[in-house]
Amino acid sequence: MDSNKILVLDGRSLASLAIVRSLGSKGYEIHCGESFKNNLTSFSKYVKKKFEYPSPAKKPDEFIDWVLNLVKQEDYDLVLPVRDDTTLLLAKYQNVISEYTTLYTSDYEKIRKLNDKAETIKVARKADVPIPETYLPEETDIGTIKKEVDYPVLIRPRIGSGARGIKYISSEDQFDSAYHHVKDNYADPIIQEYISHKGGHYSIGTLFNRSSENVATHVYLETKQYPINGGPAVTAESVKKPPWTKNMLRILEELDWIGPAHMDVLYDETDDSPKLLEVNPRFWMSMNIAIKSGVDFPYLIYKLSQNEEISGFFNYEDDMKYRWVIPNELLWLLNTNQKIDGLKEVINFWERDVCYGTLSKDDPFPIIGAVEQGLNFFFEKEKRDQIFDRGW
Repeated sequence: MDSNKILVLDGRSLASLAIVRSLGSKGYEIHCGESFKNNLTSFSKYVKKKFEYPSPAKKPDEFIDWVLNLVKQEDYDLVLPVRDDTTLLLAKYQNVISEYTTLYTSDYEKIRKLNDKAETIKVARKADVPIPETYLPEETDIGTIKKEVDYPVLIRPRIGSGARGIKYISSEDQFDSAYHHVKDNYADPIIQEYISHKGGHYSIGTLFNRSSENVATHVYLETKQYPINGGPAVTAESVKKPPWTKNMLRILEELDWIGPAHMDVLYDETDDSPKLLEVNPRFWMSMNIAIKSGVDFPYLIYKLSQNEEISGFFNYEDDMKYRWVIPNELLWLLNTNQKIDGLKEVINFWERDVCYGTLSKDDPFPIIGAVEQGLNFFFEKEKRDQIFDRGW
């Protein structure tokens, strides 16, 4: 297999756009798909073919049939799922899909385990990875938890991303209503110690080869988020790899991980230590900062998928900054109390060593896709809720 042709799924995602730009700029033929037509990545000059497929969340069987039919027709070197649903589904059926193309992912059960925050906590405990104090209703009676926890706490859905469904509880009398709200709307929750972001919210992007060896890692500090109290990075800056990073990677080593993964870590000022919040067993939204800092994860994964040996991609520029202007930095501005200073930061486009989630002089048209996609999300309730119904 040597067609230099790659299929990238989940065109709505900034990660998909970063992947397409990375691999497309190197001369690979890029095809891109999503469950709706006018997604931001579809506007990239590097996309040769665009596909619309059945929703992997609502019609998983039809989605897999679509993938199989396409990979039988096209001679892809590699298929890259990006978001949770596609990553999990392709892993589940990777034996049959791999008869026609290459996937570079861990197996279904490992991905499923890390998608479940309660299971992630159990693996972290086993691997001796520091985490916030966490209570699981299957281990401790909920009435006991309510009495024992030190408030404030967060009640978090076991499965979810982007801070969706999280409830911040400052006292015991708020516990019952918040707990049942999360349980009724998002299934069984976990209860977790609240840690302030004042010590720093760090993200670790990493890659493991088929021998479960860590071959690339990048760390950045999230400086703004939307929602403001905890969500995806709106702005960030690349930082030198902290010495505690290797401790966080133990959770992936425990699972004999393969492929990309992303970790959220809060530095807890109260005991001067990092705490692992969650692991995303997939690509991450702000991956472009890693690429522009010198750790080109999409290209490294392509090389690994073609059985090339790589190792030791741990050095990178630690002064690169990142911005996700449209729509999330604008949404951040609408919600911040520091409107004047915030506006000055949003309109500052002359600072050096800054990369963007969408904006690009070389590939400008995805900004049109971002606007069109944003309008599409705004006028459809389900998609609108994905943007606004998160945080606390």
